[in-house]
Amino acid sequence: MFICGIGRTKFGILRKTLPELAYEAMYNAINDSPLNIREIDAIIVSNFLSGPSQGQLHLNSLIASLLPGLNIPIYRVEAACASGGLAVHQATLLLDRFENILVLGFESMNGHNSKLSTKYIAMAGDSLRDQREGLIFPAQYAIVADCYLRKYKTTHDVLSLVSSKNHYNATLNPLAHFNYSGKDLNTAMKSHSIVSTPLDLFDCCPISDGAAALVISRNKKSDRDVKVLGSATFTDAISLSQRNEFTTFRAARLAAKAAYEMADINPGEIDIAEVHDCFTIAEIIAMEDLGFCGKGEGSKIIKDEETSLFGKLPINTDGGLIGDGHPVGATGIAQIYEIVEQLQGTAGRRQVCDPRIGLTHNVGGCGGTAVVHILAVS
Repeated sequence: MFICGIGRTKFGILRKTLPELAYEAMYNAINDSPLNIREIDAIIVSNFLSGPSQGQLHLNSLIASLLPGLNIPIYRVEAACASGGLAVHQATLLLDRFENILVLGFESMNGHNSKLSTKYIAMAGDSLRDQREGLIFPAQYAIVADCYLRKYKTTHDVLSLVSSKNHYNATLNPLAHFNYSGKDLNTAMKSHSIVSTPLDLFDCCPISDGAAALVISRNKKSDRDVKVLGSATFTDAISLSQRNEFTTFRAARLAAKAAYEMADINPGEIDIAEVHDCFTIAEIIAMEDLGFCGKGEGSKIIKDEETSLFGKLPINTDGGLIGDGHPVGATGIAQIYEIVEQLQGTAGRRQVCDPRIGLTHNVGGCGGTAVVHILAVS
């Protein structure tokens, strides 16, 4: 399996329609590949909120409307924030049937007041246990953060280090939602606007619009293609109230284990990673769940700057969800876009030194779904 084309839009408050976002990302991915649109055998669409937020479902047919006369199979995938990663995983399974698959994720999340946006996003949680009780995602991850900080006797300072690292990386990414200057970021982070204790505003990812796309092929198309070594997904109970552990996500651990086995590598062989930092605590837990360090050791490698752009294991070089943005249906695909650019050596000012193997980690809800992909220079 090979990725032979990538494309995306800028992330942010874009004021573009769903078709506009989708078309731009598709066009860029096809243009980046050696194929033309007539050589695409199937499309998988990733989206989370177009129904409640845009009044638009039946997205497979919506995309067909942008490709008149093509009339190929188009599927839609939804798994909350893991929708993009799961769409890519589904594509890898369908390559037995199709030669070339376009994976497209897009989301238009702005244009609503905060109450409506919060209501829509909360749909990724349990409607009985979470939504009715007001346990929205900042509160859920605040519980996770509080448990982690207490259990491992660390402070909020380590969360701020994650945020500042990812916002810095975003300044090097022209497509990112945020592009703070160093001075502006330092000033803003000192405001300590609490969202849900212990999480403040800069511990949280933004609500973003955007789209991303990949062309995935059964066979190698060119020397610049990136190989998919491993792809795995697992799930867990949707609500934290049904879990015994709050400082680790079992679905992510299982997905990582399966992806490593499929790729026949171990965590120490990963050169670069994109992990699902919807909140700063999620990045620290991801590093531990992925085997990059032991339990409770995530704080140490953050403090030692091992995950910085030029550290031992750069993480979220594009700014992650916190800096690059989080247009939910596009996020897991955009993570792969970044790893492909890094492996191809085309990441510009944020390019790390000669990465050979990269990993993406995409999580839905509060650990309810996890997808891990391992990619390598072909």
